[in-house]
Amino acid sequence: MALLQVKKRLMAIAGLVLTVYLIFHMLSNLTFFIPGQYQTFYDFYNQPLIRWPLWLAVTAALVFHVIVAVQIRLHNRKARVQAYQHRQHHSIPAWLVSIVITLILLFILWHMAQMWSFGGEEIYRQTLTLFSSKWQLLTYLGGILLIGLHLQHSLTNVLQTLGKTSKQFYWICTAIVVLLVAGFALVPILAYWKA
Repeated sequence: MALLQVKKRLMAIAGLVLTVYLIFHMLSNLTFFIPGQYQTFYDFYNQPLIRWPLWLAVTAALVFHVIVAVQIRLHNRKARVQAYQHRQHHSIPAWLVSIVITLILLFILWHMAQMWSFGGEEIYRQTLTLFSSKWQLLTYLGGILLIGLHLQHSLTNVLQTLGKTSKQFYWICTAIVVLLVAGFALVPILAYWKA
């Protein structure tokens, strides 16, 4: 049981690392509103000694987060001979949660692959071209919305795992998620409109 608690805490910390990266990524994307600054930021960010360590750290946190989440889920499934009786009328079925998390992971991998193709001196133009497609726009917005839903649920759980249970933290988490989703949505919407 103690090992399970350690895994939950480590998964929570990996989730917080990913959330901090998402905030950084969203704020850096907002430089899109000033094209020269957007290019300048990504010229700096794409330097090998900055990009590689950051990507390796984020990828390691993501892989660890996913592996431990799967281990915990399998452990819970084995331990639970009979399903819990849910009294809330709004409980989400486990199979739906699994589908959403799988879609989030596929979106993250798809987005990372796209970002690896970006580079050079035309990153602003590449972003405009990427989001000139309605399907790219809708896929990106859908992915961001799913990440927001996951964060809304998991940030409060992470804080609870780390011993923070106040309702005040719930509203702080909600505000962070809303700002993240809105911040990430602004760039592709503007790019689609301008393209």
